[in-house]
Amino acid sequence: MVKNKRNTDANSLLILVLDVSPLAWGERDIQRTAQDKSRVALGKRSVGPAVLEEALEATEAFASAFCSIEHDAGLVLIAVADNETAVVYPRSNDISEWMLHPETYLPDIRKMKEHLTVGVHELLLRAASKAQYLSDASSRQAAMAAAFSNALCIINRFLVAARVGGVSALRNETHLNRNDDQGVIALMDGKAKSKPASKKLSGWSPRIFLIQASDDRSRDYNAFMNCAFAAVKQSIVVDGCFLSAKGNHSSSAFLEQACDLTGGVFLSPSGTAQVGGALTEVLHSVFLADVPSRCLLNLPAINKVDFRARCFETAELVDLAYVCNQCLSIFRKQPKNYCPTCQAKIVVDSKRVGTTEI
Repeated sequence: MVKNKRNTDANSLLILVLDVSPLAWGERDIQRTAQDKSRVALGKRSVGPAVLEEALEATEAFASAFCSIEHDAGLVLIAVADNETAVVYPRSNDISEWMLHPETYLPDIRKMKEHLTVGVHELLLRAASKAQYLSDASSRQAAMAAAFSNALCIINRFLVAARVGGVSALRNETHLNRNDDQGVIALMDGKAKSKPASKKLSGWSPRIFLIQASDDRSRDYNAFMNCAFAAVKQSIVVDGCFLSAKGNHSSSAFLEQACDLTGGVFLSPSGTAQVGGALTEVLHSVFLADVPSRCLLNLPAINKVDFRARCFETAELVDLAYVCNQCLSIFRKQPKNYCPTCQAKIVVDSKRVGTTEI
């Protein structure tokens, strides 16, 4: 588990990942409409779950509060829909301005809200155009592992820039235009020539906040947990908020494990805590505080985390399983011909009865 160390000299760097998958939010909209129709007739308020518009409003309010609390903080918003991910804020031209003039650049909250709305709209259109090529419903669930990996790459770029001198390390034309890996090696070794690091780029306290609405994709378990282990290695805290639509007992085993390993906060608010502005209050009260300040707050604890093995194909719990010796994926039933995860060929050992090598 990552130990939370107080570092008053480091600026907060938050990578917020929002799941906007059409299938997950479409199911919520249908469920919400059906429930509200009967409850309104009885004079009762909605019990959720949240719809996409409410999630976007809560995310905008959370991001605005984060920027207002710490002006030197860094904020990156990533949206994920089906197999598509995209950085919706800041856009490329704003990143260049941020890195070239870190002392004078201030986040524009109005622009952030506009970019979030436009970016999510563009991502949904892109996901819809490719939906016809997806073979099954599981492919319509959010690729949270890909978004998680993208967030880690962004943080790594910031940390490398702070290590080797700041501004020029983040400009592709400075070191990364070589035809081999020497540019990357120079950055990692800290030997590249670059401008002196400004105070704003001299140190970051990074964390990742994952807001998930889709069910876990069983085939992404390897990739997701590798990202969690990488976050532990880099002392990056991962927070998770799972927006359940199936009742108070629904959760994300992958997200719980990642938050527990990295020392982050995990919460799955009930349906009533997702509507009427309640989701905004939940995000502010539970996830807004920076890591050093959390020791002073009474935040939700992760008491029971389910680390039991699950089939990578069906997500069912397993006691005995077939294990791929290439990628270590586990399966309830023996795969046919190839490993579904890494496509390694299955070889049956005739000398050892009842054994199979993949």
